[in-house]
Amino acid sequence: MNHAYQLAALKVESDLALPDLTPWDGPATAPADIAFRLGAVPPGLEAPDRVEAIYQTRGREEYLLALPGTGRILIRNGSEVTIDVERGADPVNTRALLTGPIQAVLWHQRGLLPLHANAVVIGGRAVALAGNSAAGKSALAATLVQRGHETLADDICVVDAGAPGVTALPGVAHLRLWRDTLDALGVAADGLTPALSGKEKFFVDRWSGCRAPRPLAAVVVLVRRTNIPLAIERLSGIAAVGALRDMVHTRRPASALGRDAEIFAAVTKMLASGVTVWRLHLPDDPACLPDAADKVLRALEQQQ
Repeated sequence: MNHAYQLAALKVESDLALPDLTPWDGPATAPADIAFRLGAVPPGLEAPDRVEAIYQTRGREEYLLALPGTGRILIRNGSEVTIDVERGADPVNTRALLTGPIQAVLWHQRGLLPLHANAVVIGGRAVALAGNSAAGKSALAATLVQRGHETLADDICVVDAGAPGVTALPGVAHLRLWRDTLDALGVAADGLTPALSGKEKFFVDRWSGCRAPRPLAAVVVLVRRTNIPLAIERLSGIAAVGALRDMVHTRRPASALGRDAEIFAAVTKMLASGVTVWRLHLPDDPACLPDAADKVLRALEQQQ
């Protein structure tokens, strides 16, 4: 293993450089909690429980992803990831896959709840900004961070609902932002590392991140469309449960891993513990980000 990182207080050792993860600053002799290894991966699992177009599962312990243009990736026991890289695969996109969907599957195997969300620390508590790809999660997080709040995680917010309270764990601290968002925030893209090949999306690490777990206060679900007014509404009951379940990262693979009942239990515990759920209707215009941040902050103040 050539590289050591930390993710949600766990030590990650990797044969591949994963520059969007935070370098490990604990004891050098500490054993790895999660290992990313280069190696041979079979074309299929032995006696799989579920076979889909690009993945297979066996119990909760094994998940095999076969992605044309990238290669095959085998995840075992929430701790071992073996990557069989296809010749000519783009290393930038491979890294994005490992720290995105593959990371989410790891958390499912470990019994935690990964939401498709950024997380920002506001008033000492975590607020998850959830949404589908390109919903504006990182853009809104960056707007809040520019006002002095801290990043806790980008793209995947890991929720631990197993303790007496509900906690959001620290994740990838570098925000990934599109060029139009950088322009709106007054951040130059020159010298920034691309987050995806062939796309104007970049890692931004100029803002410090929180590296400690924080109690989860709220989940704000972003709905981004053109020609809609900026508005925020609080959800409750079945609407809140449905919104949270829709924001579970890699939900279909999680179901194949047998996680449905645990996900429902975690979601209902979040609501019972006082986590509020909001829906933010966000126009597809970076100029609205300051007003969107104002609405989120005012909504959070009302729940206190």
